[in-house]
Amino acid sequence: MEYVRLGKSGLKVSRISLGCWNFGSPNPPWGKAGKVTPEDSIQIIHAAIDMGINLIDNANRYTGGEAEEILGKAIKGKRDEVIVATKVHGEVGPGPNDKGQSRAHIMKEVENSLRRLGTDYIDLYQAHNVDWDTPLEESLRAYDDLIRQGKVRYIGCSNFPAWVLAKSLWVSDVN
Repeated sequence: MEYVRLGKSGLKVSRISLGCWNFGSPNPPWGKAGKVTPEDSIQIIHAAIDMGINLIDNANRYTGGEAEEILGKAIKGKRDEVIVATKVHGEVGPGPNDKGQSRAHIMKEVENSLRRLGTDYIDLYQAHNVDWDTPLEESLRAYDDLIRQGKVRYIGCSNFPAWVLAKSLWVSDVN
């Protein structure tokens, strides 16, 4: 397996990652339905680890959170062998604060993800999408606080236009 640095950090991740989007039950309470049973998902995760894949990508809303639970079960006793990446943004309930990049949502969902994953830290915690209603400063401060608390080691983003990412880097530099 070939390993590369995660961004400008010293963390080495496999060039190939395993995504957990389809892991879980066909009828989650929210989120996309799963297409791979929990048992088969665990076998896939173990096979990926055996092949040297150490980066496993997930999100809090994949199959209603079940994908994170499956990953947590699969890496029990193997936590030091994997880089757990998960994301936060999408709708996870009916309330007005059950989605997005507000501090309230990020802080609530990191705890839910940690519980489902059965770990006390997330290697890479990512904003899954831009929240046009929340100031970048609010989201970035929440992520910074999670790093300082030791709950998250690295942060990132997914599905961001380049200009928003550039602005996020500028806001981080200024603050």
